[in-house]
Amino acid sequence: MNEILENLEYLGFYSYEEPSLVPIIQLVQLSNNSVWLTEGRYKRLNTLDITLSSIANELMYNSNDFLYLYRSLPPHRCFSIDKEELYEYPPLIFEDNYLCNSLKECGVVINNVDEYEDDDGNLFLITNVERFLICPTEFRSPSTQNVYLNWRVVAARIFLMLNIILSQSNSTEKFYVLREEGKEGIITVVLLNSSMFRFFQDTKNLEERYLLKPIEKYFKNILS
Repeated sequence: MNEILENLEYLGFYSYEEPSLVPIIQLVQLSNNSVWLTEGRYKRLNTLDITLSSIANELMYNSNDFLYLYRSLPPHRCFSIDKEELYEYPPLIFEDNYLCNSLKECGVVINNVDEYEDDDGNLFLITNVERFLICPTEFRSPSTQNVYLNWRVVAARIFLMLNIILSQSNSTEKFYVLREEGKEGIITVVLLNSSMFRFFQDTKNLEERYLLKPIEKYFKNILS
């Protein structure tokens, strides 16, 4: 794992993170033998001292019995999204700087986000960049039987929207699906450039490759 993290650091994997936070992130990754760590409880790290970093204190809590992550790590690369919440309020994706701080690092500034419904019932997100169709009317009807499909449609279109925005800004970064926890659960996406994505695809001994698929490929049946 140490060699994997060294290669990722060379590729710029931690370039968006606060420098003082990087050693702490790497320690947690090494201790759990995992590049990606989502919110939740982990074994306590006796060697982890986060008291010197106010940023680390906002991301994790190291008690006498366990380590608890408030955010996925690395915070500028890994994002866990609740599909139901996203369906109920699509602008959520841009709130609380959850994704926006990372987008800014890629040269993308999003503001003035709003929803718009046309006469046919299609739902759009309006941003300072462009207007995007987020939920076609057939997936908003109360008579739609598969509510979980509705959630996935909105998630798929929002992540595709983010990749379009990144591409239009000439960024080399894209969002990829890491994993999806059941049809009604959390979906975790990661932000990588093409070199990082190829590294993960080519590292055969990396046990946690999960899905790590392009948005268009993972949601092919929904977006086609």
